[in-house]
Amino acid sequence: MSEKAQPTYAKKLRLVVIGGVAGGASAAARARRLSEDAEIIVIERGPDVSFANCGLPYHIGGEIQDRGKLALQTPATLKSMLRLDVRNLTEALDIDREAHTVRIRNVETGVEEDLAYDKLILSPGASPLTPPLPGIELPGIYTLRNLQDMDQIKEAAAEARHVAIIGAGFIGLEMAEQLIHLGKEVALVELVDQVLPQMDKDMVQAVEEDLREHGVELILGDGIDGFEKMSDGLRAKLKSGQKLETDMVILSIGVRPENALAKAAGLELGARGHIVANAWMQTTDPDIYAVGDASQTTDPILGGPTAIALGGPANRQGRTAADHIFLGDKAQPYPGSIGTSIVRVFDVAAGVTGFTEKRLRQAGVDFGKTVVSDFDHASYYPGATHLTLKILWDKADGRLLGGQAFGANGVDKRLDVLATAIKGKLTVEELEHLELAYAPPFGSAKDPVNIAGFSANNIRSGFVQPVYSLAESPANAQVVDVRPPEMVALKAIPGAINIPYPQLRDRLGELDPARPVVTICALGKTSYFAARVLAQRGFDAFAHVGGAKVEPSVQQVEQPKLPAGPSCCSTPAAPFVKAASAESDEEVVKLDATGMACPGPILRVKEAATALKPGQVLEVRASDAGFKNDLPAFCRANGYECLSVQKDKGVVVGRLRLSTDVLPAGWRPSGSPARSGGGASGPRNGATLVCFSGDLDKAMATFIIANGAVAMGGKATIFFTFWGLNVLRKDVAPASAVEGKSFMDKMFGWMLPRGADKLPLSQMHMAGMGTRMMKDRMKSKNLPNLLGLMEEAKKAGVRLVACTMSMDAMGIRAEELIDGVELGGVAEFLGASGDTGTNLFI
Repeated sequence: MSEKAQPTYAKKLRLVVIGGVAGGASAAARARRLSEDAEIIVIERGPDVSFANCGLPYHIGGEIQDRGKLALQTPATLKSMLRLDVRNLTEALDIDREAHTVRIRNVETGVEEDLAYDKLILSPGASPLTPPLPGIELPGIYTLRNLQDMDQIKEAAAEARHVAIIGAGFIGLEMAEQLIHLGKEVALVELVDQVLPQMDKDMVQAVEEDLREHGVELILGDGIDGFEKMSDGLRAKLKSGQKLETDMVILSIGVRPENALAKAAGLELGARGHIVANAWMQTTDPDIYAVGDASQTTDPILGGPTAIALGGPANRQGRTAADHIFLGDKAQPYPGSIGTSIVRVFDVAAGVTGFTEKRLRQAGVDFGKTVVSDFDHASYYPGATHLTLKILWDKADGRLLGGQAFGANGVDKRLDVLATAIKGKLTVEELEHLELAYAPPFGSAKDPVNIAGFSANNIRSGFVQPVYSLAESPANAQVVDVRPPEMVALKAIPGAINIPYPQLRDRLGELDPARPVVTICALGKTSYFAARVLAQRGFDAFAHVGGAKVEPSVQQVEQPKLPAGPSCCSTPAAPFVKAASAESDEEVVKLDATGMACPGPILRVKEAATALKPGQVLEVRASDAGFKNDLPAFCRANGYECLSVQKDKGVVVGRLRLSTDVLPAGWRPSGSPARSGGGASGPRNGATLVCFSGDLDKAMATFIIANGAVAMGGKATIFFTFWGLNVLRKDVAPASAVEGKSFMDKMFGWMLPRGADKLPLSQMHMAGMGTRMMKDRMKSKNLPNLLGLMEEAKKAGVRLVACTMSMDAMGIRAEELIDGVELGGVAEFLGASGDTGTNLFI
């Protein structure tokens, strides 16, 4: 392949560009700026030669209202401004490389002609994938590539109630967001088990949560298998057998390069069908260049081929090709693409640059990684929200290989810094000392990028042993949750010992020095501190990187409870500010808890709520992501009325007031002495029960009382501890089948009854004969059995809570319990007891 170009010509050069939009239009515009004499002809198959294809979803959703703003240039403006000969609605049919001609056809008239060229630039782009599935050609199935596609989708969406989007990449997520803005029901189907397959799974959990919060139905780990026509819509058939009824379908499952011209001309194609180009975007024919989504260049990070379908690279590649045609060796070569991408999904932005963990594994690279969370600007400045970064580096030399980020604000800034660092071949050591813009409204003295460098170098230097998920913990490890007890009560970590970090030095005797210790906190910082304490005291200590925020086993364990006391790591919030309510005569007490990590916001709410007077409303703003779930749970547990909880751009705004019928436990008018009883002044209904026994008759009595309490209009919670846990066990294979269990844990699993149907009677069991007789008698007398009582309890809303300490002692894992069981500790029982008038131990 030649890397030379002739910078001068005896005659006027004719440049033909096939394809407009990003790459082709940029090449033609740059060519005109370099040569006033050249004849420049642009061939475009569609009606629009230059439009903002990245803005198409936002016009569909109404954020970009003026359609005309998406048409960046027209044939007329390009002719008047740049003297370009633009031939839209014209298709290139064939390239004769020897004759230096292109066969073209007007798609309206059908007239064909041969167009001579001196230099040819191919910018055909990429077309959306439409796999050969049954029903793929049915009306109502759309792809989004150009303005005409956009118009069709916008028109169809106006009449649709439900839309199914196939593919949860960047475009799929943008379309889901915009359709929700239009008030549509949206189902998002993705073949892999996460949204944004371009990123690592641990970095998209917040995006998935935000999608669900806004009503998007996520169907993950399931692919499309075909479509059927219905009388009033479509039916999408999934590989799992599930059928999804919808009004319209948008396919967003990837793109493939438009390579037919290049292939027919004998140009070299890459493994994925892209047109191979060198550093100046020349193909194997030195007079033909290829730019944009259809071209293949060199990966600047690890070497080897790469193809990135993004507008930014396409624009720059078009410029490089034009420069090489008119400047020759003076042109700057194209340095390759690293794929920096970002997407906004409602309140969250997420993005990636360079390599991900998945791609590095595929490439066989030995890499290191870390995940850090901090605030997007100074935590004490109002409105600070959490930002999470993940960086990956080459273990051999520490060179940065990739970065990912998510958060409400500041994601683009950090991605840009990491992208620049990757292109500059910086190491993670150099991230520590990057000097980035800082003032309280914009950043922190230690930017999250700096902190990512600190964390990476702690790992590289051996200063800390990392663990990235509890499932990867060393064998026989002790998991120590160093968060404050208030946070543990809100969201427990199964199997962990809670020793708050400030108490750790004084409670080392509770740990076995012969066993490894894994420390975990909310965001990863405090777990590192704790691991350093333990390591210097002789423990084999490991720190969980990223903390509970990214730990998979914690994500589904929501335990919203009343914090039990002050937190060692909470920071002062702004003073309460009183203001008149715009909606009623109630006085509003405002509390700013932004910039505080959990449990700081909920502790401040507890303090402020206790001081409320009748007729006052507490309005609190918090940037902790979990606060949206924590506030309603706090109100339920303590008798407050939760008026509203909304999230806007990463900040949760919640309002609560004193309940009109039940005063919360411990509440007293502001300034008055505490009541000696400390209880609620209003009536309390329901029951809180501790099921300690694993006997059939006692378990039945427990559920009968709980169901009765709910039937009387109260609430009921059953707390299962020790032998009572057997009531909740699934009747499945022996516990030895659960991976990672110790021998003693397996022994307990063999000896204990598996589930409610295997429980013995407390009296007259008689090796099982008495129990069978009792079940038969109850059936003959039409009395309920235990399994029926349990189903009735679930439907009635009885809360079933398993004691995590007892589970650990007996070697029972969460996956061995029936569905619908929550995990909790003594604070769970005490919090529930405060809500009810009856407390029983069975």
